[in-house]
Amino acid sequence: MPNNQYQTPYHIGVGDLVSFNDRVYYVLINYIKGQIDAKGYIPASNRTVLINNDNQRIMCHNYKELRLIDA
Repeated sequence: MPNNQYQTPYHIGVGDLVSFNDRVYYVLINYIKGQIDAKGYIPASNRTVLINNDNQRIMCHNYKELRLIDA
């Protein structure tokens, strides 16, 4: 991945350490448009829920803004 940018939302994994808006987060949930989750929810758009070490959550609606941080 050039500059550690995700190529598709399918490459994002729960627990990935990522950079978003110059801050570090972990991927908590990755919703992919049209895919059914375990509770039967079908998201209308791609979005990723991120969490930091202070348990603050933030939503990313464009996966191309996320950068994977190599562990």
